[in-house]
Amino acid sequence: MIYQIKPVIGNLAKKNIIKYIRGDNWITEYKKTHLFEKKFAKFTNSKNCISFPNGTLTMYAILHCLDLKKNSEVLVSNYTMVATANVVKMAGLKLKLVDISDRDLCMCPKDLLKKITKKTKAIIYTQMNGRVGQINKISKICKKKKIHLIEDAAHGIGSYINNKHVGNSGIAGSFSFSMPKLITMGQGGAIITNNSNFAKKLRLFKNFGRKKDGIDIHNYFGYNFKITDLQSILASSQLHDIRKRIQIKKTIFKRYQEKLKKNKKIKMFPMKFGETPWSVDIYLKNSKKIKKILMNKNIFTRYVYPPINSQKIYKNFPKLPVSNFYCKNGLWLPSSLDIKIKEIDKVCAILNKYV
Repeated sequence: MIYQIKPVIGNLAKKNIIKYIRGDNWITEYKKTHLFEKKFAKFTNSKNCISFPNGTLTMYAILHCLDLKKNSEVLVSNYTMVATANVVKMAGLKLKLVDISDRDLCMCPKDLLKKITKKTKAIIYTQMNGRVGQINKISKICKKKKIHLIEDAAHGIGSYINNKHVGNSGIAGSFSFSMPKLITMGQGGAIITNNSNFAKKLRLFKNFGRKKDGIDIHNYFGYNFKITDLQSILASSQLHDIRKRIQIKKTIFKRYQEKLKKNKKIKMFPMKFGETPWSVDIYLKNSKKIKKILMNKNIFTRYVYPPINSQKIYKNFPKLPVSNFYCKNGLWLPSSLDIKIKEIDKVCAILNKYV
């Protein structure tokens, strides 16, 4: 049985968790979480890191703390996980969808320019499968038009642009540490930002609006969006060997590329220098048939995210040609950190036979 993806937390994480549980510790968010935040900020070359329970609440918190007016528009890629669109609704703002580029599957600058109005106040830019896309162009557009740039870097751990880790091009970067990610807490997330005043607002917002734990004086509005030290130990332990994890992911992707490069019916978008794939995505016209064939051979795949405008809750949005095409014809292939080369070769042999 070959899984599409599964968590690999490593022996160090198991050892550290057991050691922590055996000790007399608080378990809730405390010193281990503060330490992880410092480590992740250093890894991403950012001044501040604020942990959250998941990557949905990170994006919601960023939008909330920007204090945007209720009729403000937030532009989001049509090819992304539905949470990226949902947070706009959560924040009481107006969602607009932007098509992707057929060269990198990330937000298309040309279509973005068509969608921007005077009411546009923020853009959430998704780094699809670790690809940075044309974020330099997007960043210039945002600066020129005074629009907040938020990076949805849920897939972006280990990806760099201009010698900077993703998440540093705008007001803040949002990361996910859910089960299949390169670093996993089971569920978890983090925000990085180089704006220290904005970081203070985020910390207040996630802690009931109070400046200090144990003192129930609330001068600001906030929620309980804290995590636990147990989760932080898991993440810190994986961060310890993050370079190795990044290299494994790159090796997996390259192996698939090598074995599938002669098959003209399968499209793989390349990874540029500095990019780290979260998984392995392929695009082909008979994806449903191939998924079934692989499943019958105990090989698990997953459809790529459906376009946002194909979801029933967003059915009134217009079609966008590039994203509506690729999202209907894509599969995530097996790419766990512990997948074996012979398993990759087996998957590729079946794909080359039946596609």
